[in-house]
Amino acid sequence: MSSVATTSVSPRYGSTAKWLHWSIAGLVVLQFGIALLMPDIGPHTVASTLINLHFSFGVLILVLMAVRFGNRLRHPVPLDMPGSPAWERRAAHVTQLAFYFILLVGPFLGWASASAHKLSVDVFGLVTLPAIAAPRAHWALTAGDIHIYLMWILAALIALHVAAALYHHFLRHDGVLRRMLPTGE
Repeated sequence: MSSVATTSVSPRYGSTAKWLHWSIAGLVVLQFGIALLMPDIGPHTVASTLINLHFSFGVLILVLMAVRFGNRLRHPVPLDMPGSPAWERRAAHVTQLAFYFILLVGPFLGWASASAHKLSVDVFGLVTLPAIAAPRAHWALTAGDIHIYLMWILAALIALHVAAALYHHFLRHDGVLRRMLPTGE
């Protein structure tokens, strides 16, 4: 007889999940700041410090998101609080899926765009990633446009996420925000 390991669902986030959440959140805010300051990437763009930092932090976000996804699978936590209306539970699940999708796919779209613009993705001067698209590849240039649109969607989702957390904390008083705070429940 074989035994099957089961993973129980905890009502609380572990310290690893919290660390990953806040680290990724900080990196995403940093990325938005860098993106606003760096030049538009076009056919004649030369890599600059800001562009290289943007690429490096994008790869770091991708790696941390992959770790977070694995951690989430190993240590599931229910998104919704008991007694939450069905629309809130659906919104929480859709938003969570959108965050994972954008933060796991977005860096690949940016990487494809960089490759199409003949810009190497040099990660903090430690390793240069191979190009994943041919120079001027139409699909990769389109991927760059999609990358930008996804990041604007991400910004809107972050605003919604923060508003929902504050709503739950200050109006509902249901502990949703405290579950993710570093010193929370």
